[in-house]
Amino acid sequence: MRSQRFLFVAILACFLVITKSTPLSDISNSDESTSANEKPQKNPDEDSKFDISPFRDDDEYLQDSSREMSAQDHNWDVLIFTQQWPVTTCYHWREENPDQECSLPQKKEFWTIHGIWPTKLHQMGPNFCNNSANFSPDKLNPIEDRLETFWPDLKGVDSTEWLWKHEWQKHGTCAMLLEDLDTELKYFEQGLTWREEYIMSRILDASDIHPDSNNTVAAINNAIVKALGKNPSIHCLYDGKKGISYLSEIRLCFSKSLELIDCDGVKQGDAVPVGVPGGTIITNCHIGSLVHYPSLVPPLQRKSHWKLPLVNVYKLLQFLMWFTL
Repeated sequence: MRSQRFLFVAILACFLVITKSTPLSDISNSDESTSANEKPQKNPDEDSKFDISPFRDDDEYLQDSSREMSAQDHNWDVLIFTQQWPVTTCYHWREENPDQECSLPQKKEFWTIHGIWPTKLHQMGPNFCNNSANFSPDKLNPIEDRLETFWPDLKGVDSTEWLWKHEWQKHGTCAMLLEDLDTELKYFEQGLTWREEYIMSRILDASDIHPDSNNTVAAINNAIVKALGKNPSIHCLYDGKKGISYLSEIRLCFSKSLELIDCDGVKQGDAVPVGVPGGTIITNCHIGSLVHYPSLVPPLQRKSHWKLPLVNVYKLLQFLMWFTL
């Protein structure tokens, strides 16, 4: 009877060991079945892997009530021109979903366009201002090759047209209140013009800020102000597991006359104006920490697995033998 009891307990213990030793998902967050575009946002102080998604427009952090805005609410004050650092974007997507493919530009120091967003001061949006302004990809044929290079969907060429359609319907239909931006071609061509005029890698390089370096937010901000004379908005992704802020997006602001202006007074999602010696920085990055400007997508981190060492299994079996004697 005792031998049977010992055999039963030993089998049960081995079963528990095998169960606990089974590798868990590569995704660090608890809701690993959620895609990057569906994942709810968390406070940067929480122990989440990434707190802010680089691919979401800031107004997606709030309920998108712009669809119900009346015609008179479609006015706006400034245009936010956003460039994203593809390496950080891809790192975030892969941490959210290891199976997510990401197409990085061939050139190493290559910032891509995220969008041009008409915005009211101290508010979000407006968005989706003209439902009758349908997206027609054929209208972009004259600049399609340049768009694929400078304004791509990093998820791959198969989804690039979806990105352009999204940007046009959500933001372009509001920008078209200006004669200079009242067609698809004008809207996207303006983005290409700004991308060529404000090449962010060159602006940062002029102040010795290169990929694979760590810099303060103040140093990044000073480099942009030194080159352009205007305050940008600097956005990071924070890796709560590693305690590292990654440079994600840099946003420049323009008036309705398409002149570069300070981003002061623009509501930028979780970015806020932070007072520092010598001025103010608009950012969601951790002011007191260095910001990493990655050159390569870091390796995917697996969860730490609870595994019972073999020596402990032996000790457990010895204890069970003594217990059942």
